[in-house]
Amino acid sequence: MIQERFWVLVAKKMANEANEQELVELNRHLQDHPEWQFAIQNLENIWQIPAPHKSNEAEDAFMLHLNRCADYQSFDLTEADAMVSGTKPFIPKWVFYAAASFIFLIGLTYFITQKTVSKTLVKVQPESNEISTRLGSKSQVKLPDGSIVWLNSGSKLIYPKEFGKSVREVTLTGEGYFDVVKNKDVPFIINTNSIRIKVLGTVFNVKAYPEDKQTETSLIQGRIEVTIKNRPEDKIILSPNEKLIVENALVESSKKQKMIDLLPAISINKLKFITPDSTVAENQWVENKLVFRDETFEEIALMMERWYNVKLDIQTEKLKSTRMNGNFEKETVDQAIEALKLIIPFKTIQKGNTIIIYQ
Repeated sequence: MIQERFWVLVAKKMANEANEQELVELNRHLQDHPEWQFAIQNLENIWQIPAPHKSNEAEDAFMLHLNRCADYQSFDLTEADAMVSGTKPFIPKWVFYAAASFIFLIGLTYFITQKTVSKTLVKVQPESNEISTRLGSKSQVKLPDGSIVWLNSGSKLIYPKEFGKSVREVTLTGEGYFDVVKNKDVPFIINTNSIRIKVLGTVFNVKAYPEDKQTETSLIQGRIEVTIKNRPEDKIILSPNEKLIVENALVESSKKQKMIDLLPAISINKLKFITPDSTVAENQWVENKLVFRDETFEEIALMMERWYNVKLDIQTEKLKSTRMNGNFEKETVDQAIEALKLIIPFKTIQKGNTIIIYQ
């Protein structure tokens, strides 16, 4: 099958044992299925595992995985059988790598074919590809034009099948960090619920969760043009280290006593650098760090819900508006909660996946 052959070619390439014809074949598969590209990236760390020194141990591990695979799904063993036949066969380096990561490969194969649910989901639709990350997870995606997108938890990216040829346009729900390849002839367009971003080549972060009160665009490098959806005549040009904030909430009219769409409030602020390494909080999640600066407890709770895949129920109104600074990297949700208690005392009760917070 195509997918099994794809994994064999990936293994040979990463082990530097693929010939020119096999590399051409692999590139052809990636052109036909660009959504498979990020799966290769997820494997790179696993493929750094050194090959076993004892061939008997390697062969036993390899055969164990093949037997499990035969019980688990249909797999073409023709090439593998040829390599393990005989008493003391020669096993190429790529086979060692394949044996070491075989179970993970099966999971990714099912993940791509949508036979199981994993942390990162890819849905292939007739005219577009959809990549999503569940709560508590993050992923990195390499688009067909070479642009890199990091997706934060609870986010979704949709791009057309023909992406990179005559159009570079995506739709983002949630938070994404973009490193866009320059192409002056084909601008890169990002659509969210409230804004539209046009770039030629740059690095920036977009936070556009529908449930948030604000949509934020933070520019790290380059220049971008932002258009507010319900005020298209206004185009905002951001320079490096600037952050655009657009209010998402509807405003209630005191005269008509009903909800109406008003022009959203917008503001442009300078990004604040974190000493001593001169980084900014807005892109620290890419480095697996949850950083918040002068955020309300209500806003922090929402960030932690996505980060840890839990529900935080703040029942004291005064706590919701309390502003705090902090950062978490390797802390568990319990450790993070205890750290926040050092800033402002409160009590907690946990019921299942929900943590109730009160004073």
